[in-house]
Amino acid sequence: MALRISVLSSGAILLEGQPVGLADLDAALKTAKETSGSVWYYREGVHAEPPPLARTVLELVVKWKLPISLSSKPDFSDYVDPRTGQSHPRAQTGPAAATAPNRLEPRMPDVDQQRNVEAILATAWTTAADENGRGGIAILRPDRSLLLMPRLPQSAELDALAKNMERVISSAVKRNIAVIADTSFAETGQSAVPSLAHVNQTVPFFGMLVGLSSIGHCVWMFEGHPSALAAGCRDADVLIVDSAMARFLPAGWQDTAAGTMRNPNILLHDRQTFKLRAVRKVGAGANLEFQL
Repeated sequence: MALRISVLSSGAILLEGQPVGLADLDAALKTAKETSGSVWYYREGVHAEPPPLARTVLELVVKWKLPISLSSKPDFSDYVDPRTGQSHPRAQTGPAAATAPNRLEPRMPDVDQQRNVEAILATAWTTAADENGRGGIAILRPDRSLLLMPRLPQSAELDALAKNMERVISSAVKRNIAVIADTSFAETGQSAVPSLAHVNQTVPFFGMLVGLSSIGHCVWMFEGHPSALAAGCRDADVLIVDSAMARFLPAGWQDTAAGTMRNPNILLHDRQTFKLRAVRKVGAGANLEFQL
């Protein structure tokens, strides 16, 4: 078993896609040692100065004498050869490797085009924006049912992530944030809420969305299908698009999205750099601006 550990530029530590404290991480590494496990390690912004906790994390891995494999991609789909520094794709292992679909490879899911997506999304917005602690990230499933990923309980790790998100989109005014990503992890008919680790395999920047939701923004996610593109972006102040999904979007998608947004700020999340890049925005300044 390989433990997947990510250290973000904000200083937050993720274990299997979920925020974790040092004590719990130490316990998980101890268990991995007892079960002959290993560690897959990813650090965001590897060319920048590492956050102080990055060294502490590596010291814990050394403490338990666990084999470690470095990844340059946040979804752990590659490994870095320690001798050459070259990146190579990880091979699937196990008897199902030859036939199992690559769940990390984004795709445009088949959607139910008979449902009234406008009405369903209206419910999604209300659910995601709940200000009484019951909100979260509303996800439009391919079958057009809704899945709510509830907000996480307060913790030091979530607070660190939230502070970092304040620099992206301030919580002084609550904003509507639409997200286009592969939602095939939210399988049709599945009532249980998937783990953050499971979602993070398909949407590697999901932790960022958790942080934006935790500071009060209304966040909803859909796949960007042409039948839902305009409705899914309606009244959004910011649209975040997974760079791996952009190739599946219809021609002129930016104009279609901007045409129904309240503030046409469109950001592309680059999977290679794990950074947000503005492809359309309000105003000419470096920071996001809002007309309303």
